[in-house]
Amino acid sequence: MDSNLVKKHIRSVVPRSARNWLRSPLKSAGWLVDGAAFSFGFTKAIDLTPDLRFICHPRAYKVYRDSQIGDPEQNSEFRAFLSYCSSSMFLYDIGAHFGIFSLTAARYGGKSLAVDPSPRATRIIKIEASLNQCADSIRIVCAAVGESNKMVEMVDSGVFSDGYFKSPAGRPVSELTRVQSITIDDLTARYGPPTHIKIDVEGNEAAALKGANNTLGQYRPQLFIELHNEMVALEGGDPNSALDLLAAHGYVTISTSGKQIGRAEILGRPIVRILAVHT
Repeated sequence: MDSNLVKKHIRSVVPRSARNWLRSPLKSAGWLVDGAAFSFGFTKAIDLTPDLRFICHPRAYKVYRDSQIGDPEQNSEFRAFLSYCSSSMFLYDIGAHFGIFSLTAARYGGKSLAVDPSPRATRIIKIEASLNQCADSIRIVCAAVGESNKMVEMVDSGVFSDGYFKSPAGRPVSELTRVQSITIDDLTARYGPPTHIKIDVEGNEAAALKGANNTLGQYRPQLFIELHNEMVALEGGDPNSALDLLAAHGYVTISTSGKQIGRAEILGRPIVRILAVHT
């Protein structure tokens, strides 16, 4: 039998949420073990710096460890972010995932709006905020962020990639989940202007920036952006778009090491993490 027909039949019979658990048995088992451990009161502490410790749900501990400690580029981005944290920070954590940037802003006395389209991820953020006594400093919004306020379709990658929601990229309708999308400008109108915005939206950076036109123009927040150049190009987009929008608003791009970084160097990397500051 044609393997494509078999896959199509499976997709028509088995819901994606169930297939996400079946795609990676080891990952699924890990989630189940971590969830069971937490239900019995088990947590883990992680030291991200000598003076920055968080109490974690076991799954959040592994994600924080692998990203903010284990990945050199994400570690560099996180340390750059730390240098901006203060009690005056109001962070928009766009694509918050498990909320480590929001937790860190709160730990330094600031406040955060943690926005993510994944219900699984936002549940973890709520748990982490409670475990670390900063629930009053973190407002959680379960939504995608884009260039308009509407319902959009996304792919739920489930436990296979720790709860990320991604753009559809040609997936069949049966694979998609409808979620609410909101603009940064609308968030500003509802919750007040941010001093800083972190954007990690899996290739939808330009859309998020288009929806922030008034916020960027009027309030000029400092930006921490993860640019998925290769992903954008593969899906038929132009990786220049996000950089064009930043330039139009008078932003210059800086590497996580603190040096100005040019367009050619940015576009030469499949994924790059940058800071953008208004001149």
